[in-house]
Amino acid sequence: MGRTSVRCRSDGDRHSRTCGRRGSRLGVRVRRALGVAVVVPVLAVAAVACSGGGDAGGDGGGKKEDGKEQGTGGGSGDGGGESAGGGDGGNGSGGGVGPLDQKQLNEALLKSGDVKGYRAQRNKEDALPEQNTLESDDPRCAPITDVVDSEPEHERKAYTSGVLMKGSLSTGGAVQQVLLSSYAAGEAEKWLAELKKALSGCSSFTGQIGTGEETRLRIKPGEAVGVGDDSVRFTMEDAKGKDSPTVFTIVRTGANTASFMSVSLSGEPQAVARSLVEKQHEKLTDAAEN
Repeated sequence: MGRTSVRCRSDGDRHSRTCGRRGSRLGVRVRRALGVAVVVPVLAVAAVACSGGGDAGGDGGGKKEDGKEQGTGGGSGDGGGESAGGGDGGNGSGGGVGPLDQKQLNEALLKSGDVKGYRAQRNKEDALPEQNTLESDDPRCAPITDVVDSEPEHERKAYTSGVLMKGSLSTGGAVQQVLLSSYAAGEAEKWLAELKKALSGCSSFTGQIGTGEETRLRIKPGEAVGVGDDSVRFTMEDAKGKDSPTVFTIVRTGANTASFMSVSLSGEPQAVARSLVEKQHEKLTDAAEN
């Protein structure tokens, strides 16, 4: 957050450049949709909007910092989806998948062509910089804010993030990204159990991001996802209706999670497509075997 200009990257150019007038208008539209409800960087959103998307090169820019592996940045996208919601359930597969390391997470991240009609891009910016914290005024809601908090209760061992697109942002659709995270043994299970409990008792809270901005947020649990070892889906929206709602879909694959964030530019809740969720779970499972 805290970026005031829309920037994009051209192929083969590692330096940012300011987009043209059309990109700037689109960036403002995306920022208005995201609002303060979700603490995610907008840089990747603008990059895809300008460049047309595609798989990013390199190893994702993972690095060691205070003994913890840091992942790459998240972003946006446009894509089909389902009705908003959150729930539990799963097919029980992948239960033996231990915590994946940085390289394995990068390899497991969805890529263009993995799901028909979708493009994907891995951004080299850190998806969870230090300022990307989100605190709740109600302790019962803390597991919910941990979805996008750079300092969650259950620490991530490694993470990486990617952009998902179908069609063009300029024609509507949704801003979508996926954050893959790995945890120490038992931590991912504990977090999802706490998240489910929080969703049953936390309908709203005042959230404060790292910059000090505050907003009242409303939470709506949704329908079961039925993918992975466990899963949750819910909608977060500004209580005053100023910003578009964000649909979160979290799926656990052993000691790892895939957190999908989808912000509809139309203002109506739009969840990530089930085909993307299923394929990401499959790739996380396969990554443990390679």
